[in-house]
Amino acid sequence: MKQKQNFIKPPIVLAIVCACCCGLLAVVNSITKEKIAAAEAASIQTSLQALPNAGSFTQVPDFQPADNEKAAATAVYVDENQQTAILVTANGYNKGGLQVVIGLDTEGAITGITFVSVTETPGLGTKVQTNPELLTDSLIGLSDAAAVEQVDGITGATYSSNGMKAAVTCAMDTFAQNKEAILQ
Repeated sequence: MKQKQNFIKPPIVLAIVCACCCGLLAVVNSITKEKIAAAEAASIQTSLQALPNAGSFTQVPDFQPADNEKAAATAVYVDENQQTAILVTANGYNKGGLQVVIGLDTEGAITGITFVSVTETPGLGTKVQTNPELLTDSLIGLSDAAAVEQVDGITGATYSSNGMKAAVTCAMDTFAQNKEAILQ
């Protein structure tokens, strides 16, 4: 009889502990969900305003994202100067490790790149953000994907560099597919 209790009691106790932990996680999630969303929205607005000659951006409600293997457009914004900003999440070394806002002029040329978040390897992958002269500055002014691919990546940060280039290409493609809706 005692052996049966030794086999039954631990799984029951473990199930109760797991249920309590799940309940606590659900409570914490409901408390922090709105604060996290507000902080992310504020970070996106800060990135939008950091673009050169940024005006007051409004979100384009319906757009067709031009996702590729490494990047996905998640939002499109336009200001009163007809500057477009596309929010792109790209895979570097980490899946979704680069969240960037890419500014484009009315012709589809890159006007600026700002970072919402970078969760790449510190000291290596984060160089796409901390050392703009190594990659992001070279992408400014480009207007086609072939030119983006010709830009040299950062030594030691190949995945992050490729993710950054994929993000720029995704923004260009998204702009091209939605140009009429954006520039109305």
